[in-house]
Amino acid sequence: MIRTQILSDLIIDEKLLDRIKVENFLLVYLNLRPCSRMNLPAELPKGDSIGRKIDEQIFPKWGQIQSETDPSKRLAAIASLKRDMRDAFETIVLSSEHYKAHLNWAKKLELHSRLVAVRPTVSEFYLYNNRKIGNRLKRLMRERERLKAKTYKNATSTMDRVRFAYPEEFEGSWLKEMGRTLGYPDCCVDAYASDRRKGVNVEKRASQQIEKIEQHAEIEPLTYFIGYFFPCSPNCKEALSKGKEFHERLCVISSKLGDLYSHLVAENLRNVRHQPEIISEYRKRANSYP
Repeated sequence: MIRTQILSDLIIDEKLLDRIKVENFLLVYLNLRPCSRMNLPAELPKGDSIGRKIDEQIFPKWGQIQSETDPSKRLAAIASLKRDMRDAFETIVLSSEHYKAHLNWAKKLELHSRLVAVRPTVSEFYLYNNRKIGNRLKRLMRERERLKAKTYKNATSTMDRVRFAYPEEFEGSWLKEMGRTLGYPDCCVDAYASDRRKGVNVEKRASQQIEKIEQHAEIEPLTYFIGYFFPCSPNCKEALSKGKEFHERLCVISSKLGDLYSHLVAENLRNVRHQPEIISEYRKRANSYP
């Protein structure tokens, strides 16, 4: 059981979002989920302002590239820009007190962590407490790099930018193993992978499911037991079972912790309802980069 003082210190630490404290740190620490993942800098406190700070450094240089007409000079400039983007990410994000706080809490809770670069200014931060999970993540990341290399090699001018940047999101076997590694129910993982393979917009599907059911019934927020998780249905029994288990376990530790989790899952439900709009805004900024 987590020591009371450590729990109190974690909950009041403003360098971490409440959702990250509970879903990413505590649930993994309590062995309720095998692994957690957060996106940097988006899921740091004031993540939007951190992103804008990086943009302020990068956009002027991107403007210079757009005016370059010589192909070889343009490619060299893009390579240089990406180095600058990585440097900005390291300076602004990885050197920040907020990111260091996440590393410190991983150490205090004796959790393993892994930082994986996805784009020059976007990384994933994984937490787990079993070395076997770490080995699985290594394998998944190698496979993701293989998929990216294959996609880049076969890229066309008409290829969708999201499919180009994140080819693993359209590879069923990769999605299924990653989903199970993160502790999602099999039925939800299979539905997500199937939708991606068929070209179905998962975020839109999940949002529409909520809107349809809410016309005649209330949805149990505990079904959305983890942020950015898309159940196969708002009525998924497996997802709801996990949410109830997590809530009960957290309530045993502290009633306030149980109340906090109730607030978080309600927020998760709202986010899935509005996820298409959220993603649209994110892509507007992401598509500004080379």
